[in-house]
Amino acid sequence: MNFDTLNGFKEVAGIHYRGSHDLSGHQKVSGKNMEVFYDGKKILPHVLELSFGVDRNVWMLLDLFYAIGKEGSMLKFPPNLAPVKAAIIPIVKKEEFEKIARNIFDKLKEDFNVVYDSSGSIGRRYARNDEIGTPYCITIDGDSITNKDVTIRNRDNQKQIRVKVSELKETIKRLIEGKIEFEKAGKLLK
Repeated sequence: MNFDTLNGFKEVAGIHYRGSHDLSGHQKVSGKNMEVFYDGKKILPHVLELSFGVDRNVWMLLDLFYAIGKEGSMLKFPPNLAPVKAAIIPIVKKEEFEKIARNIFDKLKEDFNVVYDSSGSIGRRYARNDEIGTPYCITIDGDSITNKDVTIRNRDNQKQIRVKVSELKETIKRLIEGKIEFEKAGKLLK
């Protein structure tokens, strides 16, 4: 089985119908009868040999989900396959923003593999999470303090929605499970 990769066609798995060749050869050399009863008849079984290496399949998945966008390279894992489901990002390094971000991180990490990212510019943090395949970035900004809501950014199209902190965990869960479209999960920002 071949897969069309960024570097041309590569073999991912070998599937070989060996017929009765292997068992008949073994039967000749060993002198042991390899026939079995099946449906009232004596038959020599046929062999279907499958060869799947884990490493090649992992590389093919990485190749399949690798994309280059206007912002740079990224892994576009479906949300349910992404190793990291969301990044929690305070827009600035100030105590009031980081406190909200840490609380959100602590609540979400109970159910999801999430990361807390406060290093570098907001654009660099988005890019870093795009590169590792994180589907959603949750940004804590000035409105988060007054309105108790956050911005969720979609990796695949950079669209953003606002969601109440109290609804965040359920919203992320439904997005990961594919039970709601991103644009309908909150208030879409222009």
